[in-house]
Amino acid sequence: MSMGTNSTSENTVSYTQISAAGAQRLVDAAVAEAAQRGLALGVAVVDTEGMLKAFARMDGAPAIVIEATQAKARAALMGLGSGELGQMMLDNLPNLVSVATLGGMTLLGGGLPIRADGRLIGAIGVGGASTEDDLTVAEVALKALIP
Repeated sequence: MSMGTNSTSENTVSYTQISAAGAQRLVDAAVAEAAQRGLALGVAVVDTEGMLKAFARMDGAPAIVIEATQAKARAALMGLGSGELGQMMLDNLPNLVSVATLGGMTLLGGGLPIRADGRLIGAIGVGGASTEDDLTVAEVALKALIP
C-alpha cells in the first residue's frame, strides 16, 4: 500500500496519508474501469486534510465533475461513503443542514473513504454517471491499493 508518513517525535502527532503514487494508482484504476464500462467520469483522490492528491476528468465528462468529485471525496473523510452519510443524516436535520452548508462537501453518492491498516488515509470521489456506476467504479479503484 502506498502511504506517506510524517512523524516528528514520539511525543508529537503522527499521521499517515495516501501518497501521490497511491492516489494516482486509484485514479488510473478508476479511469480504466470507467472506460471499460463506456463511462466518461471524473475521479478525485484527497488526503485526510481534504487536499487534492490526484485527479482526472475523462474526455466527455461534464465540467461539474471537477468540483463534485472532490466534494464527494471530502464528505467521505467523515469515515462513511458520501451517500451513506447523507442517508444516515436524513433523520437528523440539524446535522444534515450543517454538513450541507459547510461548503466543499456533498452528500451525493460516489465518495468512499480510503483506509490502510484500519486508519483513514484519504478518500476517493467518482462522478459523472449514475450513483450506482460512480460507486462501482470507486469500489473497483480501491482494490488497486491492495498488494
